[in-house]
Formats: sequence, structure tokens, C-alpha cells
Amino acid sequence: MKNKNLLVTVIGWVFMLLILTACSASSKSGFPTGKFLNPNDENGGGLQFNSDGTWTAFNKAYVLAKGTYSVDGDTYIEQSNSGGCSAPMSFKYTFDGTNLTFNYVGTPADDSCDGRRAGFDNVTYALSK
Repeated sequence: MKNKNLLVTVIGWVFMLLILTACSASSKSGFPTGKFLNPNDENGGGLQFNSDGTWTAFNKAYVLAKGTYSVDGDTYIEQSNSGGCSAPMSFKYTFDGTNLTFNYVGTPADDSCDGRRAGFDNVTYALSK
């Protein structure tokens, strides 16, 4: 009986450690989630990044594209998109708590997707409060 209780306790602790490890790994990326607006876009354009690895590009009137992303250190990787652009595509990002800036890994001219180039080629978004 004592061995069974000990086994249940050990399994519980292992399970708890796995959960804590998974949570800390995802938060270490530092990549922010939320709604970000491009202050230089007169059409109210922006990006929404969700904690489940999905994103949406929008303007005041329309959803322009959706997709999935991942993060590796300071590199944001667009894994998929609904806009017909080739993927994956990687960008270095910086975030200062308010401003999120993207820059291509590689040459922007090599990306045939005009919309993505307009949205990620040294573009800064502001976190919407």
C-alpha cells in the first residue's frame, strides 16, 4: 500500500514538472501576443498574434490573411498563410514592451510576396492597449 502511494506521488511530481517545463519554455521566447497596429498605415492595418501560434493580418475593414507561426530565439517564422505566399519565411524581431519590429532574415527582394514584404520589411507595430 505504501509503495502504491509513493508511486502515485512520484507520478504526480513528474507530471507537475513536465507542465512547469512546458510553460517556462513557451514563455522564454519573449515573443509577444496581442493586437499590434501599424501607426504609419492610414487603413488601420495591423497584426494579431495569438498564444496558440496563429496570426491574423487585418485593416479596418478586412482580414487580409491568416496563418501560423513559431519562434526560435529572436527569430519569428511564418509557418503558413492564407494569402498564397510561400512559407516558411523568417524574420528577426525586437520587442521593447510596446514596439514590435520585424526585419527579414536574408534579402527582402527574394520574397515574391508583396503584401508580406510591405508588412515585415523593417516595419514597426505598436501594441494596442
